[in-house]
This record gives sequence, C-alpha cells and structure tokens, in this order.
Amino acid sequence: MTRKPKHNPFTFMETLEQHVREGRVSFHVPGHHNGTVRDEKLPTAFQKIMPYDLTELGHLDDLHHAEGIILEGEKALGSLYQSKSKWLVNGSTAGNWSLLAATVKRGERVYVQRNSHKSVWNAIEWLGLEPILLTPELDRGSSLPTVISLETIQDAVLQYPGGKALLLTSPTYYGDMANIQQISAYLRPLNIPLLVDEAHGAHLIHPTFPKRSAIFEGASAVVQSAHKTLPALTMGAWIHYKEEIDEKRLFHALSSFQTSSPSYLIMASLDYAREYLENLSNRDWTHIQTSHFSFIMEMRRAGFSIKVGDDFTKMTVLTYPKNGLIFSQHLASIGIDVELAAEDHVLFCLPLRELKSQEIQHWVKLIKNASQHVPLIVEDETIYPYPMTERVSLLRSISDDADIERLPFEQAIGSVAAETVIPYPPGIPWILRGEVITDEKIRVLNEWISLGRNLQASRHVMMKQIDVIVEEF
Repeated sequence: MTRKPKHNPFTFMETLEQHVREGRVSFHVPGHHNGTVRDEKLPTAFQKIMPYDLTELGHLDDLHHAEGIILEGEKALGSLYQSKSKWLVNGSTAGNWSLLAATVKRGERVYVQRNSHKSVWNAIEWLGLEPILLTPELDRGSSLPTVISLETIQDAVLQYPGGKALLLTSPTYYGDMANIQQISAYLRPLNIPLLVDEAHGAHLIHPTFPKRSAIFEGASAVVQSAHKTLPALTMGAWIHYKEEIDEKRLFHALSSFQTSSPSYLIMASLDYAREYLENLSNRDWTHIQTSHFSFIMEMRRAGFSIKVGDDFTKMTVLTYPKNGLIFSQHLASIGIDVELAAEDHVLFCLPLRELKSQEIQHWVKLIKNASQHVPLIVEDETIYPYPMTERVSLLRSISDDADIERLPFEQAIGSVAAETVIPYPPGIPWILRGEVITDEKIRVLNEWISLGRNLQASRHVMMKQIDVIVEEF
C-alpha cells in the first residue's frame, strides 16, 4: 500500500503503545493487571495482547465522556466522513438502537425496510415503536431482495402519515445500494430524518465505487460496522450523523446501550481502521478495484454465474441448479470459509486490499474443484424467492399479556406469529413477530430445517412448531 502523508500527529494505537512501553504498574481493573496474572497455558499471542487491554485511566480518556485521545480519534473520523462521528464498541447493533431512540419516541411511527437486520427489529420491539414495513425490490437475475424504491417510500408516507424517521439498509448483504440522494431529497421537506444501517459500507468512501456512503449522499445518520469491511476487531463500529440528529438524546442512548467498560483493543483497532482507510491512495484504490474485477472475471471464465451489486467487494456466486449450502460445506472442508450460503447462492466478502494474481488463480482452481462435487438440487420447489407481501404494511403490535398458543407449522398458516424466526447469516428475519404466517413461509421453513440451515429460533421451531396469537372473534 502506498502511504500518504499522515493527517494526524498521533493515533490512539500509538498512545496505547506508549503506555505499555512505560512498564506501568496496574492496581486497577481489568483483573489480568497488564497481563501479569497468567500461567504457562496462556497462548503467547494473548500474553502479548493483554497489556493493551486497558481501562479509563486519566491519560487514556473515557468513551462516554471523551475529552482527550478518544475525542481526537472521533474528530479525525468525522473529518474523513464529513460528519460528526462516534466510536461504537458494541457493534452496529448499539448504533441502530441508539439512532432509533434518538429520533423516535415510544408509541411513535417509524418506516423501516422489511429485510432489516434483527437488531433493528429488536430495537423496535423494546423501544415500543410502531413499524411500517417497506418491501424491497427484487433483483431480476437472482430474485434476491435489494433496496427500497422511492415509490414505496412515497406510498408509505401517504398511507401511514406521521412517521418520525425512515430506516433503510444500504448496502444490502449483497452490495446493492439505495438511491440515497433521491430519497433524502424527498424526505427533507417532510422533516423525516433518513437513518441508514450501513453495516457493510464503512469502506464506501472513494469515487471508485458507483455510489458512496449514504453520509455523503444526504442521510441524516449512518451506522457502519467497521469490523465487517475494514481491519478492525469484531464489534468495532462507527456512527456518523448530521446536525438534524438530537445530539443530547443520541449521547444518552449510546451511553445506555453500550458497555460502561469499553474495550481499548476494539477502540485502538477502530482508529487503525480509520488510518488504514485514510492512507489508501488513488493508486491503491485502482489496484483494489482492478484485482477484484479480475477475480470476478476469472470466476466467470471458470463457468460460475456471478452477481455483483454497487459494491465490488461483494461477490455472490449463483449456484443453481447446484445446492449452495452443500457447496459452502465443500469449500469449508478445503479451508475456504464464505460469508453466507443459501440453497441457490454463496456470498464471498472480498478483502479491501489488492488481490494478487497468484492468489486469484489458486482460489479459482480450488473453488472450481469443490463445485464439481456438489449435487444438483432435486426439485425446483426447494428454491423460493423473497416473500412478496404488500409493498407497504403495518406490523401488528403484540401486548405482553396476549393469549398465545403453540401450533404445528401447517395449522399456524394464516395466524399472526408470536415469535420471530431468523436464518443466520444474514440475520434478516424470515418471520417477524406480529406478521401473518403464510403457506410460503412454512414451506421454506420446512425445507431449511430438512437441509440443516442455521436458524435463530426457539427449540420448538426446529420441531416444526411455532407460537401464534389466539384471535378473539
């Protein structure tokens, strides 16, 4: 990577390194006391890391009341994204919760994308919000859900007026991005803040991409999982926001939904990820894009059908008529781990670096060999498109004292679900608590269970039973 001149005189990582070099004595938490509490069984890598796992000492600042080194790191991040920015140590989950709490009060209405991450639905439930569901468009070639159209948003505002915010997911898991400029221009005169769950978009900062991060395109606030696409530790995330976001409510929410003992390792990795991104030159970006497209083209030459959205770091291999779940298992058996797999596709998240030609040739050879051992899907019925419900709909609220009964799948069709069922990854609910259970949803659930797909659901769901609301007539 070509290094550009350093914008900041220091980094958070350098401050931690200086602290460790001083050989200070720890009479404070955490309990490993600068890594001195250990035995011979502790791996060497952990012995080296522990001294950097620190706490809110005076010269190391406090995430929830930043005045020093953390504040400087957040300012540097905001300068890069042309916004106000905050570090998150509890992932984008904490960011989604905080943005909703900062903009929508209990009982108020919020417009939300149907294929949002489970963290959004958990927040809506516990914050007591009234969600208006927006159905995404489908990709013509793959039938995968993409983004919300402006027309759907306009319909939602007309049918269900009074919403206090709109929360979109962009980019999607598959790299598709909404027209943020168009949507924000429509919402701004209505005083409806546009919130974007951009968990997979922390790297979308350079004109190399057809579309950039929503924070540059008119969004009011954006949440990004730096750990998903940048060299940051897991749970490291960011939130960027503009003046229309109530900062007092946002800060209160952030301090409420995040740990009071933030990981200094995660925070150091966040500042490093920002520095890594900041130091990528135009030449670096060109090499990254060129190498990614080279990988994609080599995969196509090898006979694979590939979908690439607005983000070229996401490569979806469309496996039909072969089984994508079994394909991913074959890949794992030879040391290639993918982001997610479904019956008819496998998703590769490509690293934000130049891919060497030797790597590409080696990977394509391994992937092609693995695909030759994947069986065909026996029946077309095993593949189902994204469930098309009404373009705009109101999710039914369920009180804590609602009458609930457990029914076999087939008997539950037509009833209102009292629980949520989530295939993971990607963590997007298949059945939402409060929506009607359809025949299609049950057929797909039966298929997933028989194929052994990972579901986040109650144990009885795996036994083909589900809780529903008892309707009173």
